[in-house]
Amino acid sequence: MSYANTEVAQIAAISSNRCIGKDNELPWHISADLQHFKSMTTKPNDGAIQGIVIMGRKTFESMGSKPLPKRVSFIISTQLDYAEQKGLVGKDNAYVVHNLDDALTQAASLAHGAHIDTIWVIGGERVFSDALMYTDRIELTHVDTEITDGEAFYPELPSEFEITEGSEQMHDDKSELDFRFVTYKNKVAE
Repeated sequence: MSYANTEVAQIAAISSNRCIGKDNELPWHISADLQHFKSMTTKPNDGAIQGIVIMGRKTFESMGSKPLPKRVSFIISTQLDYAEQKGLVGKDNAYVVHNLDDALTQAASLAHGAHIDTIWVIGGERVFSDALMYTDRIELTHVDTEITDGEAFYPELPSEFEITEGSEQMHDDKSELDFRFVTYKNKVAE
């Protein structure tokens, strides 16, 4: 699988009914999950770039329309003037592209130059779904709750993805939610 010899991985936190978003935000706040996300998508290396992420426009906006620290963001938007709207023209840590193929091509090229092994797809619903055909690994945080009024959902995993690792069930005192980290690998890609 992979894309231009670079691993493509997805990372998301999902409810028991696969919800990933409500009101263009995460439906919960779990500190350990945010730390997990940061540690997975950021890998210290010699260069200034410590990670590469691909996301849709709404996901970017849900993060305050700011690129993630120490990572290069590829934002997919069909709006031709989106980079101008968000003040991203000339930035070296955020690029607006107009489709997933362009995002993957540019991200893989950057990854090779920066000696980064993994490109992270971080949302939202459509980007996750479209990227599944290129995905080698998926890191899901399974949050033990059901979100009945959610607006964005993680796709059903194709049968070629199987669980290779899973953490113990953990509990977040602030949100009162239980969760666990699970790694899925694409057995066809190996």
